[in-house]
Amino acid sequence: MKGLLRAFFRLTLLPLTRLIYRLRMLNPERVPTTGGVLLLSNHLSFIDAFILTAACPRPVRFVIVSRYLEKRAISWFLELFGAIPITPGKSRDAIRVTAQRLKEGDFVCLFPEGQLSRTGMLNELKKGFELIARQSGADVQCVWMQGLWGSVFTFERGQYFHKWPHRLPWPVTVAFGEPVSAKEATVDWARESLLGLSAEALGALPMANTSLAEGVVRGLKRRPGSVCFAEYAGSGKAPRRLQRHHVLATAAGLAERWRAALPIQERRVGVLLPSGPTPAMINLGIVFAGRVPVNLPFPASAEGQLDPAEVSAAIREAGVSTVITSRAFLGVLEKVEWPDPDKPGNFIDMAGELGAISLLTRLRERLLIRIEPTWLTMKRLELRRDPIDGEPSWACIDENGDFREFDDRAVLAQTLRLGSGNWLEAGEAIFTEEGLASVAGAQWSLWLPVLRRHCAVSRSFGARTDVDLIEDACLGENVRRLILKPGTAETIAELEEPWHPELRSILRSALILETRISEPGTRKNGDKAEPISVFRVPPSAFERVTGALPCPTWQPTELGVGVLAVSQDDPNPEALKHIHQPQHGRKDGSLGRLLPGIVFREIPDGEGLQIYGPGLENGKKWIDLPTRTRIDEEGFVFPP
Repeated sequence: MKGLLRAFFRLTLLPLTRLIYRLRMLNPERVPTTGGVLLLSNHLSFIDAFILTAACPRPVRFVIVSRYLEKRAISWFLELFGAIPITPGKSRDAIRVTAQRLKEGDFVCLFPEGQLSRTGMLNELKKGFELIARQSGADVQCVWMQGLWGSVFTFERGQYFHKWPHRLPWPVTVAFGEPVSAKEATVDWARESLLGLSAEALGALPMANTSLAEGVVRGLKRRPGSVCFAEYAGSGKAPRRLQRHHVLATAAGLAERWRAALPIQERRVGVLLPSGPTPAMINLGIVFAGRVPVNLPFPASAEGQLDPAEVSAAIREAGVSTVITSRAFLGVLEKVEWPDPDKPGNFIDMAGELGAISLLTRLRERLLIRIEPTWLTMKRLELRRDPIDGEPSWACIDENGDFREFDDRAVLAQTLRLGSGNWLEAGEAIFTEEGLASVAGAQWSLWLPVLRRHCAVSRSFGARTDVDLIEDACLGENVRRLILKPGTAETIAELEEPWHPELRSILRSALILETRISEPGTRKNGDKAEPISVFRVPPSAFERVTGALPCPTWQPTELGVGVLAVSQDDPNPEALKHIHQPQHGRKDGSLGRLLPGIVFREIPDGEGLQIYGPGLENGKKWIDLPTRTRIDEEGFVFPP
């Protein structure tokens, strides 16, 4: 009877699972067709067994914590397909039974973390599978499920089940690794294999395999009436809010103008502006026009000064002859020296460009964007849909004067990675004033709002010395996360009065950005290097004002790879403590935890660590971390 039921559900339930979750399998041919195999998987949701059963080319048995067999929603399925129960602290019987099943030729899946991840990241792996492999002599194989985070069955939004899905169908990629012998199957091998598969699976997600222009169109057409950017100027002025359809319509209008106005031979266009809604739309308009925006370094606030010599150097490095800026800076920019004095370039005023878009064009675009499907918008705006590997789509000159450029897949993968865990919730408002002339700054202030439906809240450029305005902006937009430089966080911590109780109750965390990590006593370009600085806002001071936990976040400018590691509050709610093991969201002395889709290894024949993943150096090579950087068994990064 059970055999008939299993066949029935394979014919009915599994196709439905594949439809709802739009499963894509990578390398399923690696699964041995016969013989006992121990499958090791990451563990994110209560339906992992359903997903793996639908993805695997042969029947699977699961080793499951016994208390899950008490949950009616899934216990029937687990029992029907021969799940092997394991009780924490009494695992000897389960190890013996599992080894016996493997000897009999079964395909058995084990979750070596021993618990569901409540962060979206891989937890420390337990060693029990090593004993099972040795006792059975079976081959061991790793598998990774990418894209499940955000499902109603994960701990995304701080709870299981009681929430609506963000979208349906939900794309999930399942990547199978190469099987190895029982002797080779160690914890270190399993972690490296799982992380390697996570990088492979992230790069294979549909959202990472389209053009950047299509990603922008899809992102802005989803909930077009919601706010994408909000800017506060203070002094009694009303905040400026730009809805998503407004942003897309403006970018389309700018692109229509620039396709005709910019010389065909100019592939790169400079952008010399601070972060904010208008510079973001300028960047998108250039992308839609088929050109590459190159964001040039700009002071963080109006107290800073534009240096004509530095601007001249950035223009030479970027190789641009057209720079979009503001007329407010043209007096200083008259002193800029162009690479070819006989052929000086042009500074274009952003306000003039925005004003040149007719009212009819704006209204037409807003209407069409709301009613037409994405494919028709792409065709009408003459935007390509397929990514071109190695063809730059976006670039910047960072604060060190280094030129960084990225293709479609790199920008999309970086943004997917940053939105794949519990440190951010989909669609929530974030306070960020990170400049666009850095890889990480663009992730926070441009790509997350546009591609992932976040609302980026900021102060206007002229008001960025008004620290009290941060509270007003966050309260007005229901901000949940603060993205802060250490100096701004310290200024907030020194305030005498705590923030409004309503704001304190909704703020989840403050991500404190650590941008560099240098070895003390070393020299770079003839100058003594800066000392290592792992910033820590005193929790008692910062939390007294904001009610939010300060969490270190590592985005090393000198590596040019954007955000690498993030911290968060420990995801251990009181209601779950009696059934779930504690998990770490942060650790003292750590820069944060490596984001999903990044694999690390020791440098071959050398000293130190390397990282690799889609979106890092366009996913083409391993990147050396600073010497003596340490990464622990949970993926937390510690400075030298």
